[in-house]
Amino acid sequence: MDRILEPEVMDTVDDARECNAMDHMAVNKEFVAHLAAFLEQAGKRYRTHDDPEFDKMEDPDVVSGLLDVGTGTALIPIQLCKQQAGLRVMAIDMAVSMLELAIRNVDVACLRNEIQLIQVDAKDTGFEDEMFDAVISNSIIHHIPQPALVVAEMVRITRPGGVIFVRDLMRPESSAEVDHIVSTYAGEETEYSRRLFRDSLFASLTVDEMREFVAAAGCNADQVIATSDRHWTWATVR
Repeated sequence: MDRILEPEVMDTVDDARECNAMDHMAVNKEFVAHLAAFLEQAGKRYRTHDDPEFDKMEDPDVVSGLLDVGTGTALIPIQLCKQQAGLRVMAIDMAVSMLELAIRNVDVACLRNEIQLIQVDAKDTGFEDEMFDAVISNSIIHHIPQPALVVAEMVRITRPGGVIFVRDLMRPESSAEVDHIVSTYAGEETEYSRRLFRDSLFASLTVDEMREFVAAAGCNADQVIATSDRHWTWATVR
């Protein structure tokens, strides 16, 4: 089944509200848990601002500068900071409407000191080379017409020895399978939300397609694997 692109920037108020209203709790918790498991497996640990040695630590296995690419309404950073007290996250998105809701969500969670929100293009962030200890992303790749640009940018801004952890939807093989996945996982959502989910499935990449982009960026393509019936995950130490 061919890829059908959807808008790169979901910047209408309705899109932002529907995205924020959908029940992402289980998926977000799973993402944060799998990220933590991968960090542990890779011998990494978080560095938090309440660490008494915060300003002195230069351990390459400590993660302090963490970037969330395509944060949407900041639900992943909020979940991450709730589970890892004292962590600081920079979160970027291109959609103003998403960021406006993200600010509200961060304020409600009382995490303004922990989460910094910035309007930035994921394809060309303007950040310095090797700036971050970890770059994470959940469901941004399928929005991008040229995913190779985002993948290359993630690699560029991650320091050697740093972590890249990216998850997104995986394009099914047929329209019938799309309908089944939408019915299974969004059957209780609004018609508008189901349409957004359906469009995202059509716009998403297969594992093989993502592996091509990862290989082109100089990374191990085999580290892109299917991790559910509708998701692939790329987890690597640069």
